[in-house]
Amino acid sequence: MTQKLLRFRDLQERGIVASWPQLKRLVEHNGFPPGRYLGENSRFWTDDEVALWLASRPLAGQREVAA
Repeated sequence: MTQKLLRFRDLQERGIVASWPQLKRLVEHNGFPPGRYLGENSRFWTDDEVALWLASRPLAGQREVAA
């Protein structure tokens, strides 16, 4: 099965990120996949890895309470 490759613009169109700084914060602090390089300035993510990250996010109102 062939994976669909997503570029930064695809992440924007899906409403996942609005800017490169926001993407950097998601990678550094929220476990968003860092992506892979096709070339020096060409980064991509697979549809599956983005879907897995989205599925791992907590639902609103269901945050864990520290003990």
